[in-house]
Amino acid sequence: MRSILLALALLAAQPMTLQAKPPSNWSQASYVWDSEALLDPGHRAAELAALRKAGMDKIYLGLKAAQIKDLGTTRQRLEQLLEQASGEGVQVSLLLGDPEWIKPEGRDQLSDLLGKLKGLPFVSLHLDLEVEQLGVPVPDQRLKDWLDTLRLASRESPWPVEISSHPRWFVDAKPGQTCVPCGLPEAGVRQVSLMIYTRNPKNSAQRAEQIAKRWPDLQFRLAQSTEPQLDATESWSGASTEQLQRQSSAWREQLQPQGIAGIDWQAWRDFPKR
Repeated sequence: MRSILLALALLAAQPMTLQAKPPSNWSQASYVWDSEALLDPGHRAAELAALRKAGMDKIYLGLKAAQIKDLGTTRQRLEQLLEQASGEGVQVSLLLGDPEWIKPEGRDQLSDLLGKLKGLPFVSLHLDLEVEQLGVPVPDQRLKDWLDTLRLASRESPWPVEISSHPRWFVDAKPGQTCVPCGLPEAGVRQVSLMIYTRNPKNSAQRAEQIAKRWPDLQFRLAQSTEPQLDATESWSGASTEQLQRQSSAWREQLQPQGIAGIDWQAWRDFPKR
């Protein structure tokens, strides 16, 4: 008994270092902004098969204005897709991304849309609200507005809320600047996809690791691009599926023990299908 008490006393005397808990599951995901093929009963099976062949077990599913306008048909097809995807081991998150929703006057549109889509069994709501799209430099009030919009989404969403973000907001905040990662847990957001767009896998992994260690209360994923319109140093455009699968495996071996939960590819339209 004395030895146990001594051991406990020694442990209590040691400084504690918070570390992100390694995720039990690793996933590879893709942003599917154009969901027409997946919602089309005639093309859905082939599209799901292509996603699985490319190594995807999660997708962020976008909706176009026309699909939302014809919500009766869209809901029915979403229900069919979600059921089939689940049976094939593919998780589906709802992807929404209008930066106008960051503004106070734009939040009603987000609230209305979430109300229309309630009841569908998405695994999460993924918000791609990039504050930079409203202009740079980014004023501090816009960061506060961003967090306020995320609070609204967390209150009204029936699914857990995740976000995509540029990594600049997860380094040291400037004096007088709102600390975004400090406010995310209170705003109901626990998972962040870091858009560290670089063709250098060592640099992206190192930066993701540093951020994950700095903010252990958040769960991070590493987002990468295959978009051809980006600079060659920022995109994996031109790489083969096999090359990207090998790189994803290398990232998993390195990043999962550091608390990173997976890789997100922007976007499925540009991902190699061969």
